[in-house]
Amino acid sequence: MYYNYRLKKLQKMKNTKLLILFSISILIFFSNVIFTDKIFFFRDILNLFHPYRLFAAENIQNGIIPIWNPYTFFGQPFLANPETSLFYPFTILFYIFGFPVAYKLFIVLHFFLAAILFYMAARFLKAKNSYSLIASVAWAFGGYLVARIEFLSILGAAIWLPLSIIFLIQNKKMLLGLVFAIQIFAGHPQVFFYTIIFSLFFLNKKRVITLICSLLIAFLLTAVQFLPFTEFVKNSNRAKGLTYEEASSVSLTPSEIIRNLFPKKNIDITGNYWLKSFYIGIIPLIFVFVYFITSDKKLLLPLIIIAILALGRNTPVYLFLYNFFPPFSKIRYPAAIMFLFAFVLCLMVSQVTVKKITKFIPLILTLTLSDLYYNSIKLNPKISSKLLNIKTENIFKLQKISKGEKFLVFPDVYSQKLGCFDFINTLPTNINIPHHIYNANGYDPITTTGIENLIEGLKKNIDAKKLSEYNIKYIITNKNIDSNWERITKNLYENKFHSMITINPQIFQPKHFYFLLGLWLTLFSTVVILAHLVK
Repeated sequence: MYYNYRLKKLQKMKNTKLLILFSISILIFFSNVIFTDKIFFFRDILNLFHPYRLFAAENIQNGIIPIWNPYTFFGQPFLANPETSLFYPFTILFYIFGFPVAYKLFIVLHFFLAAILFYMAARFLKAKNSYSLIASVAWAFGGYLVARIEFLSILGAAIWLPLSIIFLIQNKKMLLGLVFAIQIFAGHPQVFFYTIIFSLFFLNKKRVITLICSLLIAFLLTAVQFLPFTEFVKNSNRAKGLTYEEASSVSLTPSEIIRNLFPKKNIDITGNYWLKSFYIGIIPLIFVFVYFITSDKKLLLPLIIIAILALGRNTPVYLFLYNFFPPFSKIRYPAAIMFLFAFVLCLMVSQVTVKKITKFIPLILTLTLSDLYYNSIKLNPKISSKLLNIKTENIFKLQKISKGEKFLVFPDVYSQKLGCFDFINTLPTNINIPHHIYNANGYDPITTTGIENLIEGLKKNIDAKKLSEYNIKYIITNKNIDSNWERITKNLYENKFHSMITINPQIFQPKHFYFLLGLWLTLFSTVVILAHLVK
């Protein structure tokens, strides 16, 4: 009895040290954001997640569940759009705090969970403590997750992969279903799809039943969003699937996979590099080579299969999957599956056994964290959080004079030389949403059928009468516009025709039936599962 008491006490002390270690690592890694007013802010944070989180928070704080976003593309489904992450548990941070604080807390908590959950999975798979620590740092602070700091939906979905593996192997249907539900609510279906693919490597007869039941539980728990989402997809630009060229875009080559295993001096973050970022550190990579020499190589098969899928159009395999397995015709970027590649590499690190390494663990962890920190500096530019709510001349003017009329931005206003203020002044994509002004354009990976093609057609010819038919009263352009337009600021023009709203191009409106049915199913299944877990 005394022995058991001492064992539990030692385990508790060990867990406390582990939590302190990961907490200190995160404080050091993100110190220049946590302890300053700076914030990671670029690309999709600026164009998608910042305006969406502000719109959601405003509505939730006023007791409204936002089903519809009226401010972009003549209106778009909001609740049905997975990128809104409306019901993801950690999105509540944005409902409570201002965006800068919520965003920082979101990042800190997710990287902490990434490290802890991977460590739990590694130990569950019989890895030794020392190697589990190294692998957890490589996973949590490696190039994959760090490059996704701007993609809140990907970061939110990816960190739960280790926990899903634990519950699958344990055949815990309810808990696995709950993890899957959290991933779905996080808002990136592709990461969830890849999680299911990875689960296939662990299946046996009993686990097949576990996986099927867990998926059913997950879909019931997320019905409040899943049912409206399925209705949206049927009426979206993804309804007929993507062309093979679109679906297989950003396919890796074998040489790219090898090159991106190693650190790079020059990184172009304006392109699609984030899709190819999976660097886990030099020392962990050495451990991967040791794994190939000393281990049973059980993880080699999934690594090879994942690499083949990442090659996309560079092998005939992806064309076969595109033609005969529907999910592959509705997702793009084969390189995105490197999420699993990085995870398997880190699992390999945790499974290594090298004698007499324990005393070097503090040094190895310090060197690995330093290596990954240096790599992260290149990936994530920062700005002062004071610039988040900046109001420019065009924003002020449109707020004052537009009364439901829409504006349209032409691509000629953008250039690589634009500063933050000038860029925001052009009101790109969804910047308008928090300011309650209506953009005929917008940005989202999934939109209602045909709306983007319509907008591109309108941009080709700045016809004042035609635009007025769609209630487009203002345009932002650097071109010299004379006929039927009045210039009112540097690049903001007012249409002299009266807005007639004779054409409403938005033919899709979400049916509240799907939301109400989904809400009932979610509430009912939640009560049933909680009652089961309490027992």
